[in-house]
Amino acid sequence: MSHIVELWYTLDNVNETRWNMKRWLLRRTKVDTNRMAQDLGIREATARVLANRGVVDPQQARIFLAGKETSFRDALMMKDMEKSICMIKNAIITGKKITIYGDYDVDGVMSTVILYKGISACGGKVEYYLPHRQKEGYGLNTTAVEMLAEQGTELLFTCDNGIAALYEVDRAKELGMEVVILDHHEPVFVEEGGEIRELLPKADALIDPKQRACEYPFELFCAAGIAYRFVLALCQECSLSDAALKRELLVFAGIATVCDIVDLIDENRLLVRSALEAMEEEKNIGLCALLEVTELEKKAISEYHMGFIIGPCINAAGRLESAIQVVELFCTKDEIRAREIAKHLMELNNERKLLTQQAVWRAEEKIEAENILADSVFVIYDSQTHESVAGIVAGRIKDTYYRPVILLTDGEDGAKGSARSIEGYHVFEALLQQKDLFQRFGGHAMAAGLSLPHENISLLRERLNEVCALTEEQLTPILRIEKMLSLTEIDMHLANELKGLAPFGKENPSPLFASTNIVISRLDFIGKDKDILRMTLAEEKGSMRIQAISFDGYQKLKELLKELYPDEECDKIFSGGSLPFAMDFVYSIDINSYNGRHSVQLLIRDFRISK
Repeated sequence: MSHIVELWYTLDNVNETRWNMKRWLLRRTKVDTNRMAQDLGIREATARVLANRGVVDPQQARIFLAGKETSFRDALMMKDMEKSICMIKNAIITGKKITIYGDYDVDGVMSTVILYKGISACGGKVEYYLPHRQKEGYGLNTTAVEMLAEQGTELLFTCDNGIAALYEVDRAKELGMEVVILDHHEPVFVEEGGEIRELLPKADALIDPKQRACEYPFELFCAAGIAYRFVLALCQECSLSDAALKRELLVFAGIATVCDIVDLIDENRLLVRSALEAMEEEKNIGLCALLEVTELEKKAISEYHMGFIIGPCINAAGRLESAIQVVELFCTKDEIRAREIAKHLMELNNERKLLTQQAVWRAEEKIEAENILADSVFVIYDSQTHESVAGIVAGRIKDTYYRPVILLTDGEDGAKGSARSIEGYHVFEALLQQKDLFQRFGGHAMAAGLSLPHENISLLRERLNEVCALTEEQLTPILRIEKMLSLTEIDMHLANELKGLAPFGKENPSPLFASTNIVISRLDFIGKDKDILRMTLAEEKGSMRIQAISFDGYQKLKELLKELYPDEECDKIFSGGSLPFAMDFVYSIDINSYNGRHSVQLLIRDFRISK
């Protein structure tokens, strides 16, 4: 539906450092966006964004613009959904003990909470179990299965795991348990005679939209999103009407959907959009306590707050201690206990932040000291990094240097760690080619986990870089531009329309636009360290002025000026309040609110001197 045109040039008189360079790619579409804009009653720039996301059918576009949770398809279309509901309803009626077996990340915790509260509300005899990250690792394990059987579990209900637990499910069946699996991960498969055959656990019911036999037209839910749909259907089957419970579980599913970084399109986007609206009324004691300690209780919550403030506090428990306390937080009716847990989660997250930052600093030192900068794929070993933050650290290094990164630390039987990748480098396939070096590994295109003997680390680095085919162009960060705009096209109406395309996330990023030959008529340096650029922008032959801000452009602008002018003149220009040349900008369009006044503001993502 759309394709990309590259706005890529080098400046003869300016030599940007490798880490400052970005590729500007302009999206193109064959869709008549002017006609689309007229039909939908929106600006052409907004229509272009929709078309660039493949949203061109008028009905589909209207749902995107104004759709609610009521636009969901029938959950009973999912394979084994109806069967699972019948099994749980029967277990409730007969008084069987049900155990929810979750996971220690946000998605695993929230899907556990959703199922636990939903089944409890329907009268079920239900408990929950979450494995310990360091002691047990991800997913079902036979020790836990056998322990739960001894404790009287009659129906084992996994969430956010189980699709790959072939042996563990067999063991649960041997011990007399019924097993229901609710998962969203890819099934294990083998290739036989050129055909792919899925290896599925022999559970009594298996809900996973990614299994081939499932005909549900959308498969990109996180586990909590599926759990939410399950509970709604279960409540309907049990004739339970509870609007407050539905709203509460919707909010939990929305938080998990954002934090699990699934594609924010189609039903995922509708779910998060509805969850953000429901959050304004939500009174869950534990969530309110968490919002209070994170100083969010009086703010309008956005997907940013879910993903970068609420989510990390939830995740910190599973990383450094046990995630069971988070389930307790969201299930307790004791306000004092809720505040205690919420405060502890924030403290754990602060500890996690410190561990992460220290590990990032050490990794950057190693990159410089060990000549890793010359590599296309960074393989970094640091014995001091806590294994629970290895993935976060790998992601931070990847973002800074725009390289695939494997961050390794010490495990029980050697080195273990996480990989984070960039566009154009399928890290799982790259590791698969070196599978003889690993004890265990798994993952997908952009992320992976692995363990290997210490003596294989240097060999892994050597081999990966030897066969890496990434070009210099591919190793340059990309900014995808929706449309070239004149400043005269930007106003509050457009800003509000674009805001309506939120929530933003994977596959629905905040739209970026570009404008060329723009004059900086006023330049100020603000913030605590006076390193934030606040600018007034204008077109060379236009009278319109618009405010813009750049939070990370201070150093780049300084370097550009030093390339062009002698030091003395450079300093004079830098502090003079304007620039003597035109520039091109890439930006998002935002609304700045201050003292009850609202104005359009551009958030600058990158800039260059105009040709």
